[in-house]
Amino acid sequence: SSTETISKQAEPFNEPVPIEKKVTTTSKQSDESTDESTTQSKRPLALRVALLVLRLLALLLCLYFFVCSLDLMSSAFRLLGGRQVGELLSNNVVFANPVACLMMGVLLTVLVQSSSTSTSLIITMVGAQILELRSSVYMIMGANIGTTVTNTIVSLGQIGDREELERAFAGATVHDMFNWLTVLVLLPLEMASGALTSLTGLIVNSNANSTINVDKPPDFLKAITSPFTGLVIRLDSKLLKDPELLRNSSTLIKVCCKTSNSTCLEKCQFMFMEVAGHWADAIIGGILLALSLAALIGCLVGLVRILRSLLESKVKTTIERVTRTENRCLLFAMDYISLVVGAGLTILVQSSSVLTSALTPLVGTGVITVEIMYPITLGSNIGTTTTGLLAALASGSDSSLQTALVHLFFNVFGVLIWLPVPLLKRVPIALAKKLGAATAAYRWFAIAYILLAFLLLPLMFFALSLLHTAAVYVAFGLLVAPMLVAGVVGLLQTHRPDWLPEFLRTWDFLPEPLRSLAPYDRLLSRIFGCCRRKRNKVDAMVEIEFGKNEEGTFRHS
Repeated sequence: SSTETISKQAEPFNEPVPIEKKVTTTSKQSDESTDESTTQSKRPLALRVALLVLRLLALLLCLYFFVCSLDLMSSAFRLLGGRQVGELLSNNVVFANPVACLMMGVLLTVLVQSSSTSTSLIITMVGAQILELRSSVYMIMGANIGTTVTNTIVSLGQIGDREELERAFAGATVHDMFNWLTVLVLLPLEMASGALTSLTGLIVNSNANSTINVDKPPDFLKAITSPFTGLVIRLDSKLLKDPELLRNSSTLIKVCCKTSNSTCLEKCQFMFMEVAGHWADAIIGGILLALSLAALIGCLVGLVRILRSLLESKVKTTIERVTRTENRCLLFAMDYISLVVGAGLTILVQSSSVLTSALTPLVGTGVITVEIMYPITLGSNIGTTTTGLLAALASGSDSSLQTALVHLFFNVFGVLIWLPVPLLKRVPIALAKKLGAATAAYRWFAIAYILLAFLLLPLMFFALSLLHTAAVYVAFGLLVAPMLVAGVVGLLQTHRPDWLPEFLRTWDFLPEPLRSLAPYDRLLSRIFGCCRRKRNKVDAMVEIEFGKNEEGTFRHS
């Protein structure tokens, strides 16, 4: 036995790990959870009820501070990027380019961390004739993409567990994939034919003589969180809705709570009040961002642990039976029920980011699947359009109403394309799962994806738009064309490999940096080698080429 122990210790870390070992480990974990549930069932009823109540209270408390931390993080990004928003909107040269307007919408929403705020700002600019209607259509598309950065950041809270990170990142990025795919379909269509502009123009013109008086729906979420967030920071919301005031103001922080004839009668009281006006907005925003991220991670850890303790019983089994059923009729109904639920909850909380960010940890812990998260996300996309739509109806401006309708129909057409047809529905889900698998194998990929998709790529197109319009179209074509070709070839490799030439049936003909993340991982290992811990067999097992070989063991990168 001592000889066997020595030989086991001498095994290299990159030896293929059989699947049987993983199954054995899983069965042991299930036995341990069964023992824990048996122990809990032996406790007195009063103690079990008291523990359940305490856990539910702790869950609600973590959820409350989780939403508050999202609100504070949004305020931090506004302080960091508020001045840049004014500069972006004052550059009229960029508005002439559809792709540049798309990327500006992404940047605008990332900076203010709210698609409702960015779309309301765009609608206001159209109504004030600062922005042309055609340009606002492309900016609305970009705003849909930019709002997904919040729940993608939230998924990093489960970076400590590879399996949870894989599920959480897939659940977060399924929102990204839907928006990007919808843009790839509708952007060229709008550029070529102006379909969305024409359709919404017909609707607005048909109702030009009718007057509709509506009130903005109450913001329940703001009413709940403002008592706490108001003690930390207060921003002047009027500045974000008026580009002219934004450019002329010295700070975004609200200093006076009561004014009369431009005279401050009562100063606001919050944590950063003493330094407001003395410190730059960017410094205060950086401090607030660090605090909000720390609170966000702490709340996520608490949420995940409480959910685990609550759902190790029959509740988890019931949820799995409902969400993972193989009944096609029930699955079909579940998609549209989830769609309506997502839209309704988003209208209630007035934020799609909050809803999807709250659901991301549930996907990570396995309570709901990516397939259930997907229609809820699509419903939240539709629900978030109601704020701008009602505001445009209340304003009485035809151009503002048309812009709000463009936002609505963009999401409705996206749902009609990517949800009813099973073949098309699988595309964004499969892409999100691929991203989740890549993140589980290489954790740095999550940060690289966020920086590339939401910052570097939009900034690159924005810079190219300042040079020449043709440069933007060339760069866009060079980026999209290889992706489309790779997608088509990948589908043929999976389903119809006999239709392809011999060399195209695998990606081995490409250089390694074009078909694998392993070279970049080795490069980062050399650069940050001092910060990496020694890998064990578990690390080696997950760093795979997303498949298994004929012997039933994982292929290692």
